[in-house]
Amino acid sequence: MSTQSRVGPPTLPRDRLADAGWSLVEDEVETLFSLSTARVEGHMQVFEDTALRTAVRDATGIDHMWRFFFATRVSFTPSLAPGIAPLIKSRVTSEARSSFADDLLARGFDQVAKGEPKRARVRSGARAEFTPFKARYRLDDRTLEMEGFLAVWLDDGFVIAGGAYPAGLDGTLDEALGVETDADSYRKELLDLIRSVEG
Repeated sequence: MSTQSRVGPPTLPRDRLADAGWSLVEDEVETLFSLSTARVEGHMQVFEDTALRTAVRDATGIDHMWRFFFATRVSFTPSLAPGIAPLIKSRVTSEARSSFADDLLARGFDQVAKGEPKRARVRSGARAEFTPFKARYRLDDRTLEMEGFLAVWLDDGFVIAGGAYPAGLDGTLDEALGVETDADSYRKELLDLIRSVEG
């Protein structure tokens, strides 16, 4: 007999997301991977900067997700025995990085590469491992540089959060997209949102 998923959505600063113009565009529960003794599921919610998407579409006719943020609450069925979670943290992190890279490729980005991870505390006080990513998006005869981050940490349970945004130098990004962008602000907001997620 199959066991129904009981994983709830991640705890997010929803008022802040709404006030900043982020729109919920994906909300789903999926099997992330399997262990010998448990099924690993994640309840993922993806938010998009729809204002940026609309502005680029109106300026260029190209409709694409340029800037997004996501958070996933991880669940194990059956539940893990006490003391097991820290032992499988590296497996969860490795699977999350691989899935994030695949997701960027599926969203139309290429030349996806991950950087060296660094540890930092999130709002709950837990220590998260932040992995930077770089990718590119081909837009006619231009190549847009993209940046992203993926963070994984263990709180009451495992939490995965991350996102990506357009980045550029000397106004070339603004010229290509046809709208004003600010990579530094995008980076700061994404990192702040990631840190605000709770398990």
